[in-house]
Amino acid sequence: MKRNRQILTLMLTILAALLSALGGILGNLATSTPLPAVLVPYLRFAWPAFGIVVVLGVLIIVWQSRQQDSSNRSTHSSGGHSMQPTPLSPQQQGQPAGPLFTCFISYSSQDHTFAEQVHADLERCGVRCWFAPHDMKIGDKIRQRIQDSIQEYDKLLLVLSEHSVESAWVESEVETAFEKERKRKQLVLFPIRLDDAVMQTSQAWAAEIRRTRNIGDFRDWTQPQAYQQALDRLLRDLQVRTHPG
Repeated sequence: MKRNRQILTLMLTILAALLSALGGILGNLATSTPLPAVLVPYLRFAWPAFGIVVVLGVLIIVWQSRQQDSSNRSTHSSGGHSMQPTPLSPQQQGQPAGPLFTCFISYSSQDHTFAEQVHADLERCGVRCWFAPHDMKIGDKIRQRIQDSIQEYDKLLLVLSEHSVESAWVESEVETAFEKERKRKQLVLFPIRLDDAVMQTSQAWAAEIRRTRNIGDFRDWTQPQAYQQALDRLLRDLQVRTHPG
């Protein structure tokens, strides 16, 4: 449609130019030499015809301009919203759709780099976390603050590694989580591992986890794709599931 209008405009412009040239020629002839009688009627109508063609050309150009403006307005009107990209759902963005459990992150200070990363990613995805470097206040009684926070947060995310299985602090935090499970009769401990130490350790509390719990696999956490897959699995399992009835 747009191409047809352009062709019509071009043809009218050419016709106007031809008529203008013809009018000029006839005008020169009329002033220089007497015209044959047969040409007089043409000379009489040459300039009016030229004027009509010019007016038609101008009207077509104005009409095209208004059509373009109308098209632009319709694109930005309510009907034009269908042209906008549809916002991605939480699942498409790699984020859970439902509510999420809160987490206390238990780890060895020697695994701080991983803990810092997983804390940042969980918070970014909507998981409220207790993370000692960020949440321990100046002057807090460390042991009491940790005990209270484990009770306050839904889950204890346990980062198992060769360092944490030897940590007395981590062991104490796990024992508190076990006690909470017994009292509330619900799962609290969410273990994930960075290496195979928990599968080989002789520490009684760690061996108990090895025997009785499914442990999330973050052994390849330094590889972005493997880390993202493990994080997605963790986020999926941290979703609060409601049961009908």
